[in-house]
Amino acid sequence: MKIIVARSRQGRVEEVEVVEGSLKEAVRSVVLKALEAWNMEASDFMVMRDKYAATVKLPLTKEQYEEYSGYELRRVSSSEAEVRVPIYIVSFDNEWRGDDYLDKEVFVVAPYVSDAQLEEMKELASNATAEHGGGG
Repeated sequence: MKIIVARSRQGRVEEVEVVEGSLKEAVRSVVLKALEAWNMEASDFMVMRDKYAATVKLPLTKEQYEEYSGYELRRVSSSEAEVRVPIYIVSFDNEWRGDDYLDKEVFVVAPYVSDAQLEEMKELASNATAEHGGGG
């Protein structure tokens, strides 16, 4: 399985990799990497799980079907299906500003579905650490 790993700092995506392996192992590896960079006196450490809807073109190959069938695969038209893949946001450099929470640096980890979804994951990572948004 292909996995997207994106690292964003202060609104900029600094690192993006598409790696082969299991999602569970990729998330654990990223958590350990983030743990090494975490300053426990200055920041919280969180791993948040969410779902992301991605569109895939039909027909699917046997391999795609096997991979996506575990992610709420459903047909949306005669030429497209939708999968709801898990995404993990690992926040390890963040701060409270009054009542607002700001992520300064995060990793985003998700199964790779398509190039379009890869771009959306990069945008999500960037937005998570932008001054105007983000926050867990």
